[in-house]
Amino acid sequence: MNSKPDISVEPLIRKSTEEKIGNSVPGDRLTYRQPDEVGDVNQSIGELIDKVSSTSIAEIEKLVSELQAVRNYLKVEGDRIQQEMARYAHLSDTASASVKIIAESIGQWRKVPPITKTDNVSHSNSYGH
Repeated sequence: MNSKPDISVEPLIRKSTEEKIGNSVPGDRLTYRQPDEVGDVNQSIGELIDKVSSTSIAEIEKLVSELQAVRNYLKVEGDRIQQEMARYAHLSDTASASVKIIAESIGQWRKVPPITKTDNVSHSNSYGH
């Protein structure tokens, strides 16, 4: 009766170690999947990523096309403004030249002595009055 029960220490240590390892790995808490199921999950995840990324890519492409349209508009407007500025500069130069010509003409009129009228000159019309 003094005999000790036959208990091996090694199986208890191995079982305890396996439980610790099993508890520390999150995937082990999930049910084990067959390789086909893993492939299906990977394919599903890939399809989900494709759907999410296709929406993002479509939005990015839309933004890029809108930015290109704005760039084209700004280029056209820049060209138009440059043409308007060139027209304005030409008009301004023409106006300045016209004012200079008018000022010179008026200046010449002032230098000419004024014509004086005499009282003894009679003006007659063609009817003989």
